[in-house]
Amino acid sequence: MNTPVMIMVAPNGAYAGKKDNPATPISPTEIADEVVRCAQAGASIAHIHARDAQGKPTQQLAVFTEIVDRIRSRCDIVLQISLGTPGFTVDEALEPIVLQPEMVSLPLGAYLKEDAHAHALTQEMAERIRDQGVRPELSVYNDAMLKGALGLIERGVVLAPACFGLILKEPASMAQGTLHLVNLAQSLPAQSQWWFAKGGRHGLGLRSLSIELGGHVRVGFEDDVKDFGQTQLAPSNTHLVERMAKLCSVLGRSVASPAQARAAIKAH
Repeated sequence: MNTPVMIMVAPNGAYAGKKDNPATPISPTEIADEVVRCAQAGASIAHIHARDAQGKPTQQLAVFTEIVDRIRSRCDIVLQISLGTPGFTVDEALEPIVLQPEMVSLPLGAYLKEDAHAHALTQEMAERIRDQGVRPELSVYNDAMLKGALGLIERGVVLAPACFGLILKEPASMAQGTLHLVNLAQSLPAQSQWWFAKGGRHGLGLRSLSIELGGHVRVGFEDDVKDFGQTQLAPSNTHLVERMAKLCSVLGRSVASPAQARAAIKAH
């Protein structure tokens, strides 16, 4: 299989801070600098969370504008803005979409319970993303979220080829994680693009499996501030990207460029 692997980096998430790992990027300058270094190391997509001056999650347009402008002036990495941080209204979450990122992450936590109003808000968000011409990544943890995602695709709210983030926090064992990941991956529509994220102490093995299955990988301090061995803090997000690029080489897979990633996620 020679399909290039898209390495996505999630450099900080909504909650990791300097107390968790001193190398966590928080300010717009730190985030942009780290993303640029990750692009140079092989990342083709950056999953971006913004923080305010106190280090708390924010969806404010001004903060995202500074991050995006700093990145775009220095590299061509594909940008995915996170919409998934809890606590924001649909309008607040979508505020930075006017920056026209190639992608956003679409949270599907509403499908974890039977709540018609919450389901309707998720569909509204997906429709507004579609109407802006931005590609959503459907964040899926389990079968309930997958069912919700497939419903959005069936209703034409999400266009093909759909993009999925398959997120396994930390399976009890490598065997359990393997079964879960394979079952989710095999349930996706044909031609879908998908990334594996997190995995805890089984994260390196499950990323290897993802690559072997024809999927892609996400790394970064949002997923884990520790290195893959879980015995020490990762020195940087760039280090994690470098390790993924080396893993791809060992497994005989090339690493996708930003241009190749753009072509892969383009809606039909």
